[in-house]
Amino acid sequence: MKFSPFKIIIWVLFLVFVLVNSVRLFIYGFVISFIIVIVDRAFFGTRKRSDTQFLNLFFVFTSIFALCYTFSPYFRALEFKISHPKWQKLEIVSIESSPTQKVTAPFNFLEKEYTAIKVVYKNDAGDIQTKNEEIKHYALVGFEPLFNKSIIETELDYIHKRSLGKLINNKAINLYQHPSKDKLKVFKGNDAFALRHSFGFQIALLIAYLSFVSLSFYCIFKYNVICKNLKSSNTNEKQSAYVVLLILLYSSLVVTITIIHYLKF
Repeated sequence: MKFSPFKIIIWVLFLVFVLVNSVRLFIYGFVISFIIVIVDRAFFGTRKRSDTQFLNLFFVFTSIFALCYTFSPYFRALEFKISHPKWQKLEIVSIESSPTQKVTAPFNFLEKEYTAIKVVYKNDAGDIQTKNEEIKHYALVGFEPLFNKSIIETELDYIHKRSLGKLINNKAINLYQHPSKDKLKVFKGNDAFALRHSFGFQIALLIAYLSFVSLSFYCIFKYNVICKNLKSSNTNEKQSAYVVLLILLYSSLVVTITIIHYLKF
């Protein structure tokens, strides 16, 4: 099976993206894809394309799980609860916050804001214990003069204060105790999606910027080649062209939404 350079890059990024989250996601993607392929072969007789079908399904389902794991506090806590049924969820008594701190990246650009919190909880014996944690949110990735530092700081202040207030008021900390060891697992927040709490947000946004710029130039200078590949009878050439256009479409959408959101502040 031959892979174009773009496909190889996508698979490498896919592997890294999943591994920085959880190896268990590979298992979920494998099991679901395997079941679908077996059912398809048993009832529809599509044996000839099973390998390609499995790889495509594995890529799609595992990517979806990885996206949810990266950006959904609720999904992470739910996945841990299902995969670790013997761990006991502890009761949160209260959450206390300290003053918010800002971290500045090189070139004097705002990187993130974080607030130290003290979580007061009851352990499995009913005793009151405390645990120190941090709630952090990352700023929009942007560079002057296209992005103004003061606007990004205002936007990040709003995102951080809103999320921190919701977490403290709702005691939205999921704390699990190991059944036999003095070990705790902490999940912060119950939001379905919270993009700005993860460093993966900055990486994804930076990749989107780079993809948008590089593929825009590529499509301009290789316009005739792309049009030819789209009409080609060669499957690999056609798929490569579609992959380039889909990545460009995705990155354009991300950049557009980011700019619109930025302009609100």
